[in-house]
Amino acid sequence: MNTFTINKIKPAELKTIGHYTGYVSIVLGLLMIIPIICAYIYNDPDIYFHSFILSAIINIAVGLVLYVFFNTKSITNLSLKGSLIFVMSIWGFTSLFASLPYFISGDLSFIDAFFEGMSGITTTGFSMYDVYTFPYSISIWRCLIQWFGGLGIIFLLLVIVPSSVSLKRLYFAEGKTEQMTPNIKHTSTIFIKVYLILTALAISMYILGGLDIFDSICYSFVGIATGGYSIHPEHINNFTNPVIQLITIVVMIMGATNFIVHYRIMKGNWRKLHKDVEIRAMFAIIIIATALIFISLYINGLYGQDAILIFRHSLFQVVSILTSTGFLSTDINIWTPFSYYILVLLMLCGGAVCSTAGGIKIYNVVVMFKAIWWETQQMFLPTNTVIKRKIYHDQKKREISKDTIRTILVYIIAYVLLFIVSTLIVLMFCKNLEISFTIVAASIGNTGVGPSFISPSLPLVVKIVLIIDFWAGRIGVWPLLLSIVYMFYMLQSKVESKNE
Repeated sequence: MNTFTINKIKPAELKTIGHYTGYVSIVLGLLMIIPIICAYIYNDPDIYFHSFILSAIINIAVGLVLYVFFNTKSITNLSLKGSLIFVMSIWGFTSLFASLPYFISGDLSFIDAFFEGMSGITTTGFSMYDVYTFPYSISIWRCLIQWFGGLGIIFLLLVIVPSSVSLKRLYFAEGKTEQMTPNIKHTSTIFIKVYLILTALAISMYILGGLDIFDSICYSFVGIATGGYSIHPEHINNFTNPVIQLITIVVMIMGATNFIVHYRIMKGNWRKLHKDVEIRAMFAIIIIATALIFISLYINGLYGQDAILIFRHSLFQVVSILTSTGFLSTDINIWTPFSYYILVLLMLCGGAVCSTAGGIKIYNVVVMFKAIWWETQQMFLPTNTVIKRKIYHDQKKREISKDTIRTILVYIIAYVLLFIVSTLIVLMFCKNLEISFTIVAASIGNTGVGPSFISPSLPLVVKIVLIIDFWAGRIGVWPLLLSIVYMFYMLQSKVESKNE
């Protein structure tokens, strides 16, 4: 007997979801004009030119059908449950339709193309392509969908949808926990402007650093989005260039920094940023992890004990992994186990909240350790002692309530449970614990770096598990858990109704 009930999503909510899914499909189809132009300019093989044209037509046609069929009269207020399921479904839909060029061109099978699409849109960076030299159209598309996914699909909708769709619920359903202004539509517009400014800044820096325009655009797209797709087989050689390496470190940190911080800096409110617990924690993690890896690599004689080279590789890889970008300046598989496992921990940690980075998020990790410290203090102090649970964040001291702590801890526990379950499933097929937990950590952390294990020959079950990890890592575990509970409850209800 059920002790609680879960109401079905109202038909009007489903129509609203369908209507705005049409918007996203049309936008995706229009974005494909860019790789079509690249295919024409750079004389890509006709199969790629035609595959993008056909994919664009399919996306726009499906989008128009959904937009018209579920007309504006169908739009209604979305519940929190409806918002979470909308976020879950829209990322799956976008990944599916973004993967069409890979499938139509014949490069990848359907499931491999979907894997590639989900890896791209979630800014993970794992690839099913077994070659590293891509046609220009495929290269720009892989980078473009990471850039598109880095901002967040819902952000684009929030600018155009009416207030009746419960903007705040959609905003928080995609994992955003803070806002710049009381108005969600205004906040979303600011986020998009900041994203565009940072992208333009990154492109300018790469051009000044000596890269050509195409490479500058591609590296900026995947750098700001903290995606990390490579576009050339010699991309590691690019990152061994000290100038490009430094620019890339700056770009990755920009992408993984809370966009509210960028907004405050652009408005001239930067004087108290050094007090922000998230900023301090990020740079503390970078400094400590770089120092530990540097010492480990140096005393073990790697890179001929060249201190400058070891420092550059250590710093670059720490920033790359912490920000969940996944760029490589060297082969980390030759590193010492101590250094390697530090990188795995950084994969799980991730970057700042309200950034393009994945992972548990630095703010949540800080609150977790603060909560442990506060509880430890409480044990040794008199019963009636009041402990001030405050942290400095976004230019003010914030009171951290017990409800907030509980929510964050439950989120972290759910994240870790997903990591453990996924690792065990992958381990059944991989039979190597180190490879299994590294691949899963890189998947759920949207980092996309690990041993040479990802290929079209992966078992279907492993591909599905990793796709779910990409998905959950990008939008958070709540939409995934809600969808599972909702589907289970609906199935259970049908079974009970048949028995009656």
